Amino acid sequence: MKNPILVFFCILMIGNIALWAMTIPKGQQIFEEWKCALCHSVSTVDIKAKITSGESAGPDLVDLADSYETDWIIKFVRGEVTKEGHTHKKPFKGSDEELQAIVDWLLEQKAE
Repeated sequence: MKNPILVFFCILMIGNIALWAMTIPKGQQIFEEWKCALCHSVSTVDIKAKITSGESAGPDLVDLADSYETDWIIKFVRGEVTKEGHTHKKPFKGSDEELQAIVDWLLEQKAE
């Protein structure tokens, strides 16, 4: 018979991972899967950019709704429009649904 303690801990870990995945909003999950945090922070959920200086460093994405509309954000991240003469450094290659989920989630992020 296999070690019952090992089996118990494996089941416990799988359950915890599933619970963790259910508590994180879909947009945040996709943001993390696509490694957007390499360049961007989202301080409301304690996501810190890995690149913090140089040309690849992007802004904290909290309070986007104060300055931009959904359609413009989507076009910018796809590389279709510019901001102050610059395009998004790495155009998003995911699906429209994935990008919409990220943008919807980001637009909910408000500084307190």
